Amino acid sequence: MNFISSLFLFITTISFWIYGAKGINNCGGNNIVNTIVVNQQGGNGVFTKVQDAIDSIQSNNDQWVKIYINPGIYTEKARLPKDKPCVILEGASIHNTVITYDDHLPANPSATFVFDASNVIVKDITFKNSYNVAKLPRKIKERKMQERQIVPAVAASVYGDNNTFYRCGFIGYQDTLFDASGRHYYKECYIEGEVDFIFGYARSYYEQCIMNAIGRDINLPGFVTAHGRGKPEGDPNGGFVFNRCAIIGTGNVNLGRAWGPFARVIFHGTYFGSLITPQGWDAWNGKGQEYKITFAEVNCKGPGRNTNDRVS
Repeated sequence: MNFISSLFLFITTISFWIYGAKGINNCGGNNIVNTIVVNQQGGNGVFTKVQDAIDSIQSNNDQWVKIYINPGIYTEKARLPKDKPCVILEGASIHNTVITYDDHLPANPSATFVFDASNVIVKDITFKNSYNVAKLPRKIKERKMQERQIVPAVAASVYGDNNTFYRCGFIGYQDTLFDASGRHYYKECYIEGEVDFIFGYARSYYEQCIMNAIGRDINLPGFVTAHGRGKPEGDPNGGFVFNRCAIIGTGNVNLGRAWGPFARVIFHGTYFGSLITPQGWDAWNGKGQEYKITFAEVNCKGPGRNTNDRVS
């Protein structure tokens, strides 16, 4: 069995477990009917921009189409629209294929990449919003950061249903990954940020992912998550689940805060570095309605796992 077939089998099994049979569009089975190539150097039949490759896919696509993105730093904003499902986006590696842009506020329009389509598989690509994390010499960086107020700057927004991300990177500072809506699976991903850097309303399962908190001020702890479930009847199973993940980094960071009064975030078997604050969580928009919130830590480990001083 080749890698693609193995990946399809793996994802289909996970999808059935997470999404249920009615949520799966098999997109024609395991066959890839077309492969589109993106390469900054160009060439015969090769696109130089990711968005141009996406635009070449026919609307209402119902068969697997793969876009292979060669190594490179692609400075552009891109969107995979709702009428183009059944797409595989594959890069060379999380380190070598990077889609990046420098934008900010409001949160969603600032996103480097927007996934509106359902039934999407993304592999070995990093999505970055460089607005708050520009790579500059130390003195220049300090001056630039004083000039630039830290504001929402999204690396990726995910709206489509039944989307899977495998070995992908998401790099930002505030509001890095807008896990907006739908049902998603993240496997062995790297997510970097500090303020609400995984936020949204989705029903998502994160497995063996690394969350790297890059705190700049130990007196202002950040937040790994901000789940926004506002009504229990909206999605009774909505929430973020982190299984066998790790939270590392610098400064201090809370595990999450409630963007909506019915927020739900569960960490299971996850490694907590020493940067986790003693209180761990913040009711935020759910203050006074804490009985509606589900924040849980189950069988976690590491120096930050001590729950003696957690919020009640």
